[in-house]
Amino acid sequence: MGKLLPRSFERIRSGEQIVNPSFTNVAAANAAGITAAKFPRRIIYLSAGGTGGIPCLAVSDGTNWKQVAIGVNAI
Repeated sequence: MGKLLPRSFERIRSGEQIVNPSFTNVAAANAAGITAAKFPRRIIYLSAGGTGGIPCLAVSDGTNWKQVAIGVNAI
């Protein structure tokens, strides 16, 4: 029997949309219990959490949330 894949892989394979949790900023994520320490390698969307209050993604390194800027349109 083949190796079982985590549910997230099955969702990707089936074409199902995966929606990242969304928060205004890191403080709002922390207030909701979504801390970098509790969720290493987690990706979240911040609607006003980037430098200058712009939308961005944030990735947990196990200690801090690291900002990933959303740049130009993908080609």
